[in-house]
Amino acid sequence: MVLIVVLSVFGGFEQLVKERVLSYTPHILLQRIAPWPDPEQFPEYNAEEEWRAVEQSMTQLDGVESAYALINDPVLLDRHGAIAPASMQAIDAANLSQVAALEELIKPGNGNADMGMGETAVVSSLTAEKFGISLGDVIQIHSSRNLQEIKPALDRIGTEAFATTHAEVLSQIKADITRITSVKDDQEAVPIEELQHLYYNQIQPLLDYNIRNAEKQILDNTLRHLETFTSRSTPDPDTSGDFLFPKGHMAKAIALLDQLKDVDLDQEDITNVKQMKTIILPKDLEVIGIYQATRHAYSPDVFVPLPIGQDLLGIGDGVRGIALRLDEPYDAQKVLDESILPNMPKNGLWSARTWMEDHQQQLGLIKTQRQLLTVSLSFIMLVSAFSIMAVMFTVTIQKKREIGVMKALGATPAQLVRVFLYQGILIGLFGGIIGLTLGNLVLDNLQSILDLFASWGFDPFPSDFNGFDGLPVIKQRHEFIAVFLFAFILCTLATLVPAMVASKSDAAKSLRNM
Repeated sequence: MVLIVVLSVFGGFEQLVKERVLSYTPHILLQRIAPWPDPEQFPEYNAEEEWRAVEQSMTQLDGVESAYALINDPVLLDRHGAIAPASMQAIDAANLSQVAALEELIKPGNGNADMGMGETAVVSSLTAEKFGISLGDVIQIHSSRNLQEIKPALDRIGTEAFATTHAEVLSQIKADITRITSVKDDQEAVPIEELQHLYYNQIQPLLDYNIRNAEKQILDNTLRHLETFTSRSTPDPDTSGDFLFPKGHMAKAIALLDQLKDVDLDQEDITNVKQMKTIILPKDLEVIGIYQATRHAYSPDVFVPLPIGQDLLGIGDGVRGIALRLDEPYDAQKVLDESILPNMPKNGLWSARTWMEDHQQQLGLIKTQRQLLTVSLSFIMLVSAFSIMAVMFTVTIQKKREIGVMKALGATPAQLVRVFLYQGILIGLFGGIIGLTLGNLVLDNLQSILDLFASWGFDPFPSDFNGFDGLPVIKQRHEFIAVFLFAFILCTLATLVPAMVASKSDAAKSLRNM
């Protein structure tokens, strides 16, 4: 009975967590591996056109119910000066299925998910409880990108010039430029392999350092200068030959690098401070809904409209990925292998994964807990079986004379074993049936039992902590059958040992003691 109740409750709990996770989590996520091009540097690039095309192509595939843009990122949530890290997810208000999925999690009286294009938000019940947030309150969201931008800028202020800290590296680069340059037919010739090594392995890695913008611009100018050549001296540029430049071209590259010494550090530091003022400002959002979350599975702390999420991340019209919702979420891996992967963009910029991979840790934890409880509670039946075995040993001692009479009358050991084995079978059969009946009665009246405990001042499963009312229950027939068979087999085996001991007893000794 106990094992049946626990398995059914844990099965319902696992199903509830999965349903809540699936209500706001993409069943399959297509994520762009490479960052979106900077809108300021590539104004002609249309990021929205690219991800909208991917979204449209995925919607038409078999097994895919809908597709929508996804943006999520850690943020800082500020409510009346109380600041704490939070997780943010953006919703495309134009996607009705996405809005409807969030709407299902909002209880009556807790607002709605109709965020539209305004500065609104829907927060989780856990976040609302933590910050004391009510409908109509205004919260402030700070992008984590602020810290990512400010820290490097602060670290640059007051540091020495790049030409000073990396003087040896720059001297080696200028020496290598002179070494690999030769004059050929009134032009400068540089071996292709040498120039590629200089470009990709010596100069370009310098851009990864936290250097001032003016210094970075000089290095960019040097790289672009080395890209400008007049011709190649071989039709196969990938293996051998020379790049040909106008005379004095490589000397100008050295002169460009020498400009690093002339950078005005004080002016650059002032520019850094001015640039920090242009970093993304926080967003003031009105809370229009509070959705029910659970403590036992990850859920976003705050939902915002798609344009707000794009502004907070500073990605222009881009998105983090395209989320897909499937007709059958539990067939996600099959749909991914058969439909999604063959129709992915061929540019190699997108990857895909299923919701089970994203939430493997949470679901694995629930599964492990359920298995551990199953094993531990199975010892109840094991102890019961030992008790039955002890009782049967006692019976064989009490019935020693009757056993002796039966053996004297010609009863075979197998007949004696069957006598006791039938008792174990009856105990296992009727005990299992009674356990199944009681287990079903408890499950059918579980809420009434919990309410009775609550009326006595003891609530073992408070809804405030669990995030749901009552205990979810799922009755699975195969689990009931497995538990019944396990109990039946244990009871039968428990009587087998005493029965075999009784069958080997000496009839003469038993009759002598009569």
